[in-house]
Amino acid sequence: MSWSEEYRKTGKIWGERPGELAIIALNFLKKHNMERKGLTLLDVGCGYGRDSIFFAKNMKCRVLGIDVSREAIEMAKRSSPHENVRFLLCDFTKLRSREGFDIIFVSNLYHLLRREMRLALRRMVMELLKPNGFLFLNALSVRDPQHYGKGVPVPDEPNSFIDKVYMHFFTEEELRRDFEFLEIRELYEHEYYEHRAGGVVHHHVSWILIAERR
Repeated sequence: MSWSEEYRKTGKIWGERPGELAIIALNFLKKHNMERKGLTLLDVGCGYGRDSIFFAKNMKCRVLGIDVSREAIEMAKRSSPHENVRFLLCDFTKLRSREGFDIIFVSNLYHLLRREMRLALRRMVMELLKPNGFLFLNALSVRDPQHYGKGVPVPDEPNSFIDKVYMHFFTEEELRRDFEFLEIRELYEHEYYEHRAGGVVHHHVSWILIAERR
């Protein structure tokens, strides 16, 4: 399955509502009086742009949303009336920025990346996150009731399965190890119900990671 095929078939898979991580990130930024500071935000794996648009509506910020799906980026461009949002068809490993970003936002992507691509994402964060900038990231927990243990186990990769797509499920210790180059401000499990097109509802447990570059 390719995501472009999924977007062509289903359209806006998760509707217009922002994702769980976007709501959590905005609440954190408001709590620390950061939402009106004219920040730059990178939305990695932005899909059709629902979270990018949500941030532009609710913060004084400039947003760049990137995704490898042409279909998703075209949908995002059609959906956004905001001049402070830009969408780019781009692999995150190829993204370059002279100035970097105050916020890097990675929603529902990290658990879909194989080991070498997870390493590449961490390298990207090291390169592009500004000093005192924040990373907001979520990833499925080993306690996720929707997907964990379903499909074919991946050899030599504990907590990884292939069920149409590859998925890796995380423990707290693994995420702390992966992002030890940042100061982890918050790391906790978040249980929620994800509503999809056609009335389908998924039940998830994800890790929420909020980390700062010092």
